[in-house]
Amino acid sequence: MLHIPAVHTVFHKETLFEAMALLYDIGTPLKSQFVSNGLNDTYSVDTNTGKFILRIYKHLWRAESDIRFELDLLTYLKNCTLPVSYPIQRRDGEWLTELDAPEGTRYAVLFSYADGAGKLNVDTSQAYGSAIAQLHHAMDFYEQKHERFELDAAHLLDEPLRAMLPFLQHRPNDAAFVQETAGRLKARLAEAANGAYDWGVCHGDLHGWNVFHSDDGSMTHFDFDCCGVGWRSYDLSVYLWDRVHGRSDSESFEDECWDAFLEAYTKERSLSEQDLAMIPVFVAVRQLWLIGLHTGGSAVWGSWQDDGYFDGKLKFLATWIKAHNL
Repeated sequence: MLHIPAVHTVFHKETLFEAMALLYDIGTPLKSQFVSNGLNDTYSVDTNTGKFILRIYKHLWRAESDIRFELDLLTYLKNCTLPVSYPIQRRDGEWLTELDAPEGTRYAVLFSYADGAGKLNVDTSQAYGSAIAQLHHAMDFYEQKHERFELDAAHLLDEPLRAMLPFLQHRPNDAAFVQETAGRLKARLAEAANGAYDWGVCHGDLHGWNVFHSDDGSMTHFDFDCCGVGWRSYDLSVYLWDRVHGRSDSESFEDECWDAFLEAYTKERSLSEQDLAMIPVFVAVRQLWLIGLHTGGSAVWGSWQDDGYFDGKLKFLATWIKAHNL
């Protein structure tokens, strides 16, 4: 019999929640679902007391201190009465549950359930922009208690570049383009690292689908897995990136949802001209980060990063770079 080490395993959900019900005061599990195999594994569970979300972090994806930073931040935001999906403590007061997986130790965290649904139009974009301004304002006063990676040039460019370049060995021109582009973008980030730019705790993944909207106009923010301290203009740029990154024609880069989002944000929280000028830079940075994320996770998600994938991703990047003279 062969013994092959596991890279990623999926737990038996019924057995999983039988164990969670002993650790958390959540009542009796009635129905569970394996929702997604994304950056982490996400499960939902209905119990006789309500509905909850369980996240199981992938092995080595986040260090324990990184996770504790995220959970402490969410608890702080909840105490600020901001609408977030917040972590739930176990009966013994602990936040994390260690799971002995074949690939190594993994961490599980139980979260409150976010009601509503994803909606993206001009009205929700405007409401979201205002809500993110309030979120950033509260984050300005957060006192960090745990070590966490920063959303800096190393995290946003250097690490993604190392992950993607092996996939471009048979495309030397594209490899050169990516390296040259990353070099220019890194120089711009170095200029913005002088302490004069808006720098603070960021959500890290504000693409507009990590928030659920309810019929009464309320919303709930969730999935702070990419949070960290970084440039606020990067945080905002993710919303614009999500609106335009599937486009390859520079004439289609104008977007009314982005305009509504940014206008609402700046009414609540001012942003300097230099911070605003960095947003197109960060859209390009985000595209490279995404490619690095996908290629870096290929061992778990599969190597679907083929020539068609790179054709589309790099075409947008090249068009965006040219349109904004980056």
